[in-house]
Amino acid sequence: MTEQEHLRVALRLNALADRLYQDRDEVAGEVAAAEMLWGAANRVLNAIALQRRLDSAGQLPRRGAVIHYLVSGGLADPNIQHGMYAAGDLHGHFYNSHLDQNGVAARVADTRTLIAELLNLYRQHGRR
Repeated sequence: MTEQEHLRVALRLNALADRLYQDRDEVAGEVAAAEMLWGAANRVLNAIALQRRLDSAGQLPRRGAVIHYLVSGGLADPNIQHGMYAAGDLHGHFYNSHLDQNGVAARVADTRTLIAELLNLYRQHGRR
């Protein structure tokens, strides 16, 4: 996939998560929204990796490597790692339903912040 394709998928997943999460009475919707947010965060990271040519021989780097690149290069606040952990917890929640409603809400907020920060980094780099 190209960086633009990853970005398009990320934006679609993010919008779908918003629609699913609005119906909080439906546990299945909340769980699915959590997974969509995790996917959106990963797709934006993939777009950033391709945009900044961090791929090697057609292979995308691991999520942690992209986060490390952004933080160590002074491009992102170190707290971005917290957002990625929150996204990972949401991914785990999809399979295990181990978070209570407050836990999901907190991690959704952190993951949304992460996605917004990553989208901002992606857009800033494109303007150079």
